[in-house]
Amino acid sequence: MNDLMTKSFTSYVDLKKEAMKDLEAGPDPNLEMTSSAKTMDQNLNLFLEEAENVKKEMGEICDILGRLQEANEQSKSLHRQKSLKASRNDINKDIVTVLKRAKTIRTQLEDMDRANAANKRLSGCKEGTSIYRTRIAVTNGLRKKLKELMMEFQGLRQKMMTEYKETIGRRYFTVTGEYPNEDVIEKIISDDNGGEEFLTRAVQEHGRGKVLETVVEIQDRHDATKRLRRACWSCTRFS
Repeated sequence: MNDLMTKSFTSYVDLKKEAMKDLEAGPDPNLEMTSSAKTMDQNLNLFLEEAENVKKEMGEICDILGRLQEANEQSKSLHRQKSLKASRNDINKDIVTVLKRAKTIRTQLEDMDRANAANKRLSGCKEGTSIYRTRIAVTNGLRKKLKELMMEFQGLRQKMMTEYKETIGRRYFTVTGEYPNEDVIEKIISDDNGGEEFLTRAVQEHGRGKVLETVVEIQDRHDATKRLRRACWSCTRFS
């Protein structure tokens, strides 16, 4: 994951050097070299600073993804209501944070697109020049990395959702002695009441004391699965 965030950005300085070298070698004859080069250098510096800010935001998303993976693995061994709920809350907060940061980055990239369009109207920065190519290459590179990050994020959430469904199936067996088919699991997940029909029947047939803790766990995992599904829908906007 770290390679994703470092390798692609090491060329920023080289890109800028190449752009400024071309400018110095062949400036627009209608502009004074010193003033035009200084203005373009300032514009490029501001652009690369913005790109660096976007890169940092992506780095924070990378950190959160690592934290999500670790939290998901730890949650598999949790069964007590308090511990499970705390873990789910942390995971849900991280999911929301990733989506918010991704939305912010997408807005920043759109701003960079508009700045690129405005900048190419300036002499020495027109389409085909090194400065123009530099700005487009950096912006497109950042957009590609955002897409890759969100694909990884979506893959992680799909994996978590599959594991939640498997856990719900095991807990269902714990209280009923029967393995549920896919339709039963989907019904529990899609039921806004957390599988109320199943929960009521389980208590009636097996006794409240025996199933209460398992029922609470199923409800917590049911809630987590529904949140993941909503998050997966949000993620499609970045593909």
